[in-house]
Amino acid sequence: MKCDRCSREAIIYQRYSGLHLCESHFQDTLVARAKRTIRAHGWIQTGDRIAIALSGGMSSSSLLHFLSVHFGMRRDLSLVAITVDEGTGPCRDMGRIKRTAEGMGVGWAGTSFAEEFGITPEMGNGHIPGSCRGILRGHALTSLASRVGATKLALGTNLDDEAGSVLQTVLRGEAAGLMCHPRLGNGRIPLVRPFLRIPGQEVALYALLNVPGPVQEVGPHAPDKQGSETWRILAEYTNRHPAAPFSLVHLSEALSEMEGHTSREPYICERCSGPCVPSCPARGILDQVTGHG
Repeated sequence: MKCDRCSREAIIYQRYSGLHLCESHFQDTLVARAKRTIRAHGWIQTGDRIAIALSGGMSSSSLLHFLSVHFGMRRDLSLVAITVDEGTGPCRDMGRIKRTAEGMGVGWAGTSFAEEFGITPEMGNGHIPGSCRGILRGHALTSLASRVGATKLALGTNLDDEAGSVLQTVLRGEAAGLMCHPRLGNGRIPLVRPFLRIPGQEVALYALLNVPGPVQEVGPHAPDKQGSETWRILAEYTNRHPAAPFSLVHLSEALSEMEGHTSREPYICERCSGPCVPSCPARGILDQVTGHG
């Protein structure tokens, strides 16, 4: 099949756009969309030091490449990759992740649940539920980003991630969650999410085309049971209606804008130093895992 924009062979078919694209036009389209998303939200400004959350998976590796190539040469910006080793389940290969970052000319810093929270694999029977890990990982990333002097925290969140999160919030009946868009990482540092409107399949293909060495096809942890069911429902519906994920993300952004910019100042947790309104979710998890609850 030929590319719809030139005579070269297509490497992908975008069902939602109806276009077959060759490698060059695919990459041009992805980069343009990511840059447009950054401009629309005003996410990157002169003087920013951007911490890139790098897990070693497809999305984060793609994010590292995208930012290093298209923003890394700007003298008014600086980049640093950061990684959290969760120490439970499959551990991250921190050495490989560091080499990936430095191979793209980006400095790297790492931390772990053990360093941040004193959690070892033996605690909690060596297992922390996926949703709980996500909360702790967010706190650890934000803390490390602050320590390396970052003004923004960049995440590899793609369209499928965000759409699935929105759908899960709806299915749980947590309407308030849709009125509070995640502009800040744990309330302290602004987030940058360039791939917010790019499907996961395309982000993965971008990684395969650009990131040297082996890249994990999926993250190191599977979602919890409810999360898996949500993603299955979304995948099945998207198969029939390719624009559905875009609609879910648009809904989330529209509702968050309706809420306005008024918010309460958070309390600061004495244990994890994170904000908590009215209680700290990370502290509850830590008490449960360490047996202090």
